[in-house]
Amino acid sequence: MRRLMAFLVVAAVFGAGGTEIIPLSEIKPGMKGYGLTVVRGTEISQFEVEVVAILDEPGERNDFIVVRVSGDAIQRSGGIAQGMSGSPVYFEGKLAGALSRAATWALDREKPLGLVTPIESMLPLLSELGEEEWPLPGDHDLRALGIDRVLLVNAPPKEVPEDALVAWPISVPVVVSGLSSRALRLLQEGVDLARLEHPLLELLPSWHRKLPGFSDLGLTTVLSAPSGKGQESLEFQPGAPVGVALSLGDMVVGALGTLTLVQDEKILAFGHPFLYTGPCRYFLTGAAVLDTVAAMDVSYKFGTITDLRGGVFVDRWAGIAGRLDRLPLPISAEFAVAGEAKGELSVQLVDEPRLFPLLFYVAGVEALDEALDRIGPGTVRVKYTITGRGLPRPLVRENVFLSTSDVAIYAPWEAALVLDVLAYNEFKDPLFSSVKLEATVDPGFSAVEIVDLRTDRFSYRPGDTIQFTLEVRAWRGETRALEGSIRVPWDLDTPYVVLRAYGGPRLREKGEPAPVLKSLADVLDYIEGIPTYDTLTVELFAVDPISQVMGEAWLYGVESVSQKFPGSVVYGGALLILPIGG
Repeated sequence: MRRLMAFLVVAAVFGAGGTEIIPLSEIKPGMKGYGLTVVRGTEISQFEVEVVAILDEPGERNDFIVVRVSGDAIQRSGGIAQGMSGSPVYFEGKLAGALSRAATWALDREKPLGLVTPIESMLPLLSELGEEEWPLPGDHDLRALGIDRVLLVNAPPKEVPEDALVAWPISVPVVVSGLSSRALRLLQEGVDLARLEHPLLELLPSWHRKLPGFSDLGLTTVLSAPSGKGQESLEFQPGAPVGVALSLGDMVVGALGTLTLVQDEKILAFGHPFLYTGPCRYFLTGAAVLDTVAAMDVSYKFGTITDLRGGVFVDRWAGIAGRLDRLPLPISAEFAVAGEAKGELSVQLVDEPRLFPLLFYVAGVEALDEALDRIGPGTVRVKYTITGRGLPRPLVRENVFLSTSDVAIYAPWEAALVLDVLAYNEFKDPLFSSVKLEATVDPGFSAVEIVDLRTDRFSYRPGDTIQFTLEVRAWRGETRALEGSIRVPWDLDTPYVVLRAYGGPRLREKGEPAPVLKSLADVLDYIEGIPTYDTLTVELFAVDPISQVMGEAWLYGVESVSQKFPGSVVYGGALLILPIGG
């Protein structure tokens, strides 16, 4: 009934002069038709299609048309290539669906087989603007080829069972311009947010302390491509290349596919999911196919993203859907580098929580690399400002980072961590508008080491004041003494206290409660209140009384004093255990 209703809706929408479709129920083995795609340049090539079998399962999720493809376009591409997903397939001059998966079987790998997603499965996406296996019935057409079952997998298999037709999505190649090889590698591999110890990590689940790379998201083909500026590209029409961009501007990141259908201001493409996010806000762009590379493992279209043409707002199992009359609101990211070298980088990023912090981080590393023209040590002072339509106010924070090997990777690190925390906060969507990061780089080391900590006595009582002397040394400089004091609270019930000197933020001790955050405003206050890495703190810790009963000493902070060393990273540390008398 659902397929019938979808067909009736289609029949009403695609009347005379529109695109006619042929329903799955009318497609039979042996029928011959054609598909459309671009192999190179701006010429839409036609390839031959013959129906081998129909996979009509309960529901629509696993309904496919099994086809054999041939012709010059297929030979030039080395088979069904990545980037062909979405290529419209026609029988009797009517649209049947989108080429969406490549397939193989053990007895004959010379004649390319593919799966076509029926157009009925894709059309409902317009109104919204793993691995599965099942046996075949005894009289199925595929059994004549010695195929007893169908196996849907995520990637081309290394081995093919003799009795199985194995099919996988025609992965969309991701093309990137404006990135160095190492920034491209970060994009593929992702970023470890736990690079440094930081209290904000506690606000993220333990399984979410890495910004997933494209390889984690199933985007396996990531290619460095030339800029699409000035590249000639086709107007949107069935068979034309289409781009789905995640970043535009000085850093372009996007995926290439093929348009299946254009209906007024709406489009359908791919025939399979992109990132499978359901509702989404990606950039819909034109694309240019420079060539199709016939490879031994998986052939792919090599091309580039061109002009912005609309937005992609639906990303589901049957494909993607977008509009030409609506643009998603971008997040503006600006990077300015000063000090040792100067440079600027500007990008527009998609508002997608799984991707935005990673794209921001990669753009930040690229901005530093382009300006410095080197990979090496140094000290970087950072200021970043985050605005959002859902934020109660802008978040502004300054910090300083030092590296003996690669200073660029630390400059955008904390900002990316903050963005990830805000993106997944439990209170409200921040609806990010802009992020501005200013970085000032010094090729040398601006650092202060904590050398020693001494007190005026060896034991104290509640209410006493501890006088301490702290010795610090600037990098390759002289040691100097800092004097200070801290009071032992009158009501402290503890056998001893720990006096600790440390630099930067610290993690929560076992005896301390988690921060109480009741609103997004509380989250901003908490973030801005975290000590920076140029802060030296002397803190007094007591022993939690309950933990002593359990036989384990849990500490909690009771008093602290701090001093800033602007622009210098404070490192090292010292502690003293001081008895508390009655």
